[in-house]
Amino acid sequence: MKRFIQEIAEDILQKHGAHLPDVTVIFPNRRAGLFLRESLRELVDKPTWSPNIISFQDFIAQQVPTQVADKLFLTHQLFDVYNKIMKTKEGFDRFYYWGQMLLKDFDDVDKYLVNIENLYTNLSRQKQLDLTFDFLMPEQKEIIQRFWQGFDQTKSEQKERFEFVWDRLFKVYTEFQNRLKKQNLAYEGMQYRYVAENLDRLAFKKSSGPVIFAGFNALNLAEEKVISFFLERKNAEMIWDLDGYYLEDDNQEAGTFLREYRNKNIFAPTFPQDVPHFLKHNPKEIEVVGVPQYVGQAKVVGQRLGELLAEDPHLDLRKIAVVLADEALLFPLLHSLPNGIEAINVTMGFPLAYAPINSLIEHILDLQRTIRHDPDGNILYSFKPVLAILRHPLVLPFDAEEIEKLAETIESDNKVFLVQSDLIEHPLISTIFQEARDKLVTYLSIILLVLHGGKESTEIEIEYIHHFYQILNRYEELLSDEDKKTDLSSFSRLFKQLISTERLPFSGEPLNGLQIMGVLETRNLDFDHVFVLSMNENFFPSQGGKHSFIPYNLRKAYGLPNFDQQDAIYAYLFYRLLQRASSIEFYYNTEGNDMGGEEMSRFLQQLIHESGFEIDQRVLSSFAELEERREIVIEKDEEVLESLKRYLLNNGRSYRRLSPSALSTYLDCRLRFYYRYVADLYEKDGIDEDVDARSLGNVLHYAMEVLYDDYIKERNSGITIRKNDFKSLRLRLERAAVKAFRQQFSVAEDRIFYFEGKNIIAKEIIKDFMSSILKLDENYAPFDLIGVEKKYELDLPVHLNNAEAVVGLRGTIDRLDKKGNNVRLIDYKTGQDKHNFDEIALLFDRKKKNKVAFQTMYYALLYQKEKTPEEVMVPAVFNKDALFLGEDVLLAHKKLGEVNNAELFLSEYTEHLKELLAELFDPDVPFDQTDEEQKCKFCAYNNICARG
Repeated sequence: MKRFIQEIAEDILQKHGAHLPDVTVIFPNRRAGLFLRESLRELVDKPTWSPNIISFQDFIAQQVPTQVADKLFLTHQLFDVYNKIMKTKEGFDRFYYWGQMLLKDFDDVDKYLVNIENLYTNLSRQKQLDLTFDFLMPEQKEIIQRFWQGFDQTKSEQKERFEFVWDRLFKVYTEFQNRLKKQNLAYEGMQYRYVAENLDRLAFKKSSGPVIFAGFNALNLAEEKVISFFLERKNAEMIWDLDGYYLEDDNQEAGTFLREYRNKNIFAPTFPQDVPHFLKHNPKEIEVVGVPQYVGQAKVVGQRLGELLAEDPHLDLRKIAVVLADEALLFPLLHSLPNGIEAINVTMGFPLAYAPINSLIEHILDLQRTIRHDPDGNILYSFKPVLAILRHPLVLPFDAEEIEKLAETIESDNKVFLVQSDLIEHPLISTIFQEARDKLVTYLSIILLVLHGGKESTEIEIEYIHHFYQILNRYEELLSDEDKKTDLSSFSRLFKQLISTERLPFSGEPLNGLQIMGVLETRNLDFDHVFVLSMNENFFPSQGGKHSFIPYNLRKAYGLPNFDQQDAIYAYLFYRLLQRASSIEFYYNTEGNDMGGEEMSRFLQQLIHESGFEIDQRVLSSFAELEERREIVIEKDEEVLESLKRYLLNNGRSYRRLSPSALSTYLDCRLRFYYRYVADLYEKDGIDEDVDARSLGNVLHYAMEVLYDDYIKERNSGITIRKNDFKSLRLRLERAAVKAFRQQFSVAEDRIFYFEGKNIIAKEIIKDFMSSILKLDENYAPFDLIGVEKKYELDLPVHLNNAEAVVGLRGTIDRLDKKGNNVRLIDYKTGQDKHNFDEIALLFDRKKKNKVAFQTMYYALLYQKEKTPEEVMVPAVFNKDALFLGEDVLLAHKKLGEVNNAELFLSEYTEHLKELLAELFDPDVPFDQTDEEQKCKFCAYNNICARG
């Protein structure tokens, strides 16, 4: 089937073949002109000059003395005018969004030739409507009147502010235009209005010969007036791109504008006598496919293109178009294309907001936003933006090994805040990690220059970086010195808005290869095979660009573009895609979010239920049948047993030793023990920026160690703690707590720890615990402090697998003190641990075990070989009940009472411990999962087990 562009080329050659250079062809956009030149080249058989082929926008620009200024410049000029007239001091960052809306409104009212003074007149009084708007139709007056009457019924502060602004917008518009004219600048609508209002006075450059307007659908009033002038005065031609399916059916919104023009005297003769019916009379294969997730659509289309190439290796890719209603799918699509597609033409701008450099700049601005200073003036960088920057794909390749090593060190040392000396010496790292203060533009520009020179950057990444650099330079050119000193949050807000409206234009050969385009770029172009992605509501038709200061009622009354018109435009584009194509595949996302989003486009619904076409509908999904939960059991084969041997003494030494927490883990879940202590699957610790319940105990242990250890060393008068020592000890609480926090967060001694957020509260909690411990100790004093956080080891002979063996045990006792012959083995606990237990045997029962009692008796076993014969081991637990509720600190047997001598229970405890170890090393007892699934909830390995 002939394409629309081919028909135009044949028509031009037939009518004007002898005078092609004199012909001017005007399209709605530039893309169609490229294809027309190609079609003419294929049809002519001898060298000739090409017609003047131009877009309507470029045609208008040729006739005016002004140039269109860039959007940032226009918005800044409007900002100056607005603040001057409104007498506000609003910052440019806050005005930018509203300025864009105002610019769009001004552009609309100019293109639609609206009398802006009348539009912005205060219409709150009926007589003004009657006196000022006699030219309006009665229904238009009614719409305007209804709006302002409803507006005045409830005058709120916001409405009064709106009315105040509204009354002055005409003055803003006038002053803004005057300012631009003095500089020979304009926005697009200004140029359109100038031409439309000066048709009789303009010479119309490069259009002295035949003029052809081709492929137009929805005309603004300025376009309509210009085209009407040429049709009436210049004997111009009009070629419509249409189909009888929607033109002749009043219920089809796609033909709304075309029917309107056909009923106007000036346009009626330009419509063909025999309206083509491509949609109904030409065979088509139409497929509607639902795909889970947006990226899934790109994957499926890539697969389909691969299938087409496999069927026909010489397939002409120029006849295939992939249309993206959602621009964000561009890169997923490019990464999904099969290898056979070498030539690609992307006819759309890619939003810079999706570019990798944008996320890096956001991290860098976040780095600046979270900078702190310690009392010495050192700059402190928060770990979150630091790690995000170091591992960013644009930064990491500069020195992957060293940068990743630095990131791992930050994580392993739990460095919440970093100083300059913590970082590596590298040009890019040094450029990024400094305080920008009020030189943000210069700071970011230098970073972009360093990135631009990076050897690892791809061509497209360099293009992103260059585009960002241009935006920053333009920003710096426009703003005054005072504006440039804007605060970080203001700059971030403005820069985010600037980037959100920018597109990166792709360069390529438009007439070669697979065509990838946005919806608006499809105008006047025809393809044999069309794929359309994101055929969901909110994407097709697009819901963007509808914000305006002009309310819907007034837009409708003045003929300005509104929701209805935009939907009609998208309906036309939708059916245009179908007109001449032989195969069309529509894809939509079947999975939305909490706000919906999975609904297919209304145009697809219309096609399915109204067209009568034979449509193949499919929904792609993968059905996962849930298997019965598989129990994980690790048998003790030779490899597992060999790994276990590291806990046995060999030639007088063991490679590793078992701790009480390891054996407690085994009692909780054998499989968890296997993962952690046999297979060495360590859970990777994240950085804790706050002391939480998990790390609170670690900080308390270290704080108490520091408190007593430093005190004894500095006092230098023995290890006896007396009652008169506690006054001095309490004065040291703050210092010990801070030192413990410093150790927890890897803050060097020469730096002051910076407390903020939850850590301020956590420090006070730690000090409360320490104060309560000192209170108990003061009541118990005098006593000798034997040691804090002391490590002990024990070689325990055990009968394993019909042979004698020695198992290596180890443990760290929180504190040991001695009074008389009593040696207390103290365990600090910040949780809900209870120190009462039923009997020794139950300490080894998986369901009834008492972890605290198990652990303190374990410590007694370790210390037993160290004690003198006269010493009595007394296990004690300093838990919350003992510290804050006055309970006794001693371990207590529920039947026998307080355990004043742990040695009385050690024989039974040791036998049960040996039985536990025998089971651990027994080849016939596998590592299996616990039956108590509530223990799986917070287990580090619950994803492996599919529990929790």
